Amino acid sequence: MSTASQLTSPSIIEVQFPVDKLSKECYKERKAGAGQTLTALGKWWGRKPLILVRAILLGLLMPASHDPHADREVFLAALTMDDEGMLRRLQPGKPSASEVYAYCIPRERAQYFTVNNGKVQWRRGVSAADRDHIRRRAFLRMSYDERLRHCLRPEEIDGPSPEAWRRINAHLGTSASSLPELIRQLGERRLGRVPRVGDAFCGGGSIPFEAARLGCEAYASDLSPVATLLTWGALALTGGGEAVVARVAAAQRRVFEDVRRQVEEWGIERNEEGWIADAYLYCHEVLDPLTGWWVPLAPSWVIASHQNRVVARLVPDPLRRRFEIEIVEDVTEEELARAAEEGTWAGGVRCPVDREGNWLPPACRQVTSAEQLRGRTGLRLWENDDLVPRADDAFQERLYCIRWYDPQTGQRHYRAPTAADLARERRVLELLRERFADWQARGYLPSRRIEPGYNTEQPIRERGWTHWHHLFNPRQLLLHGLLAERAAREDGLEAAALLLMLGRVANWNSRLSVWNRILEKNEQTFLNQALNTLVDYACRSVSALETAFCAELTVALIAGPYHVQPADARAVDWEADIWITDPGYGDNINYHELSEFFLAWYEKRLPALFPGWYADSKRALAVKGEGETFRT
Repeated sequence: MSTASQLTSPSIIEVQFPVDKLSKECYKERKAGAGQTLTALGKWWGRKPLILVRAILLGLLMPASHDPHADREVFLAALTMDDEGMLRRLQPGKPSASEVYAYCIPRERAQYFTVNNGKVQWRRGVSAADRDHIRRRAFLRMSYDERLRHCLRPEEIDGPSPEAWRRINAHLGTSASSLPELIRQLGERRLGRVPRVGDAFCGGGSIPFEAARLGCEAYASDLSPVATLLTWGALALTGGGEAVVARVAAAQRRVFEDVRRQVEEWGIERNEEGWIADAYLYCHEVLDPLTGWWVPLAPSWVIASHQNRVVARLVPDPLRRRFEIEIVEDVTEEELARAAEEGTWAGGVRCPVDREGNWLPPACRQVTSAEQLRGRTGLRLWENDDLVPRADDAFQERLYCIRWYDPQTGQRHYRAPTAADLARERRVLELLRERFADWQARGYLPSRRIEPGYNTEQPIRERGWTHWHHLFNPRQLLLHGLLAERAAREDGLEAAALLLMLGRVANWNSRLSVWNRILEKNEQTFLNQALNTLVDYACRSVSALETAFCAELTVALIAGPYHVQPADARAVDWEADIWITDPGYGDNINYHELSEFFLAWYEKRLPALFPGWYADSKRALAVKGEGETFRT
């Protein structure tokens, strides 16, 4: 294809685009979960798949010829989505013998395999080379969906093979041996320079990150400084290469180990047997107006249901009109089922006894709704200095179970808190109160009020929490504050990276963190796009925060220059050849509200680390709207 015709011909994306295969590649990338390239930096809602961004950029720059079939083959080859590219992405040892067998003809099955009692095995004497040969043959007989189960993602390999590059260059008249070289040459031919790519709603940073990784000059901005910080992290940290990632990892480890030593010195997470706490389970407790009993709340009293079988049992105390909570391990399946039925919360309190303390069958228990518990005038609104509920608050809070790790045996044990454990809880509160005002002033703990909104009204209405730090209990605030205080002693790139890690810690350790009874771990605050208050939740110990704070960043290498800033899209004056952007979803996801959860932890440190950046969510300027009129 001549250079002159490439200048005037339409782009591939204007003529054809492999939507079906790309959709499947995007799904594979999304299913990688925490293994995705940018997720270790922190939470954002609706990150774009990197393979989609890569395909869009290549599709915009690659010219369409008079041979659509050849264009498609070259396009897929450049993305390693053709047969040869997928073979390069094939993981070692994949597919398994039984999976290969399913795609072989009878002669091949007899030649390469034996089947004993239904188990498929390689025939003795079949060489590694022969196994590889038949694996590749079977792989190419699979559907695209089946192939993807055995493949790495395109970004996880170093691109097309030398032979593929010869075909690509022959078709396009280029001389590239890497995607950045190809993008540069196509850009210079079509635009007269290396492409400048902009995204004014950068969110989690997928578009500018992939553009810069492909060698483009990238511009990124977002109204939210939280999104801007995540995008900076994608470009400067993940995209900084091995040396930068190693520097960040060393800083993470320094800070975390210092905090762990301090917690150990205080003795607030180790018991008299030398066991180390790794999870604390809390529940709210309310006075049921129908019975006059104080009832601990949980939708189910199952604590662990798969690898371990652990339940909590409520034991009535008629004199105090309260319940003791026993923790029982190694229960039967019947006991698990009974504990699941004994939940005391179903949109309201569901007391298991009557006014006289007689145990009631689940079907006979009345429910007092959450609205009734809150009363006609609503709950008392917490003040800044409130760290735990006051004695007259409707919703009290109670530690009911601790999971301990025995370093001698490596075993974990679930136990009800003892008097010594409750004394350690009081010590945690004392330590926090001694530091609270100073830490807020220095920005180590949030001091921002929760501004009411569609999502942010929920914790105010349902719990009376008025400040962002109210979404964290004393142990969480103490540990997070220690990490923030120690992280503030770092500087430069490391300090900014640690700010992102503090956001990760907040997301994985709050009063909104669900305890997963199957996996026996707490989940992140943002399991969905909401601030859902809970009647029972999990709290991590310092040792359990290690994976959140010391998250391992993916190593990538950015090939192009970039510029990142918080800004209103209407005020952006950067000149780009290509704008690829995905504006907010209007009222479907209230980024401007939800991101304030993180901004509360960043606001006092952010302007110092990034001069010229603001630390305001700019909520009034956010894209808003719903319905057909808004979408069109």
